[in-house]
Amino acid sequence: MRTNRIQSAWVSAGLLLAALVALTGLAGQAGGQEVSEHGNPWVRVTVGKVTVQAEAVRTPERLYLGLSYRTELPEGRGMLFFMPNQEVQAFCMRGMRLPLDLIWISAGRVAGITRNVPPTFPGDLTSPAPVNQVLEVPGGFADRHGIKAGDPVRWQ
Repeated sequence: MRTNRIQSAWVSAGLLLAALVALTGLAGQAGGQEVSEHGNPWVRVTVGKVTVQAEAVRTPERLYLGLSYRTELPEGRGMLFFMPNQEVQAFCMRGMRLPLDLIWISAGRVAGITRNVPPTFPGDLTSPAPVNQVLEVPGGFADRHGIKAGDPVRWQ
């Protein structure tokens, strides 16, 4: 009788461990979509002829936090902000530790670029026109890759 309880406990522990391992494997995905270490889904964004792997953010909390307090943003990575409304957008460099390019996007095209903004920039950065997406990439990225206003933008 005691042996059966011990065996049952070991089987239960094994099943629990297997469930935890399975859940850990799924933690990197949201509904089949891979997510970053910060919990944001990844999207592939093509601007002109260059593709960036970007974290997609849509919720008010994620839009507010953005890339603040990050200590690195590798080349070819970024963050794509899906804004709730098509309007002139204002961003700030609150908590930023990296220089950024902001690529302002409207109707699937680059509406403008704010280039190489230092992390200590004190004011607001506003889009040149009403936009509903903003792609933040490492400072100087747009120049290095020849990105310009009017370039097509697609994501998947």
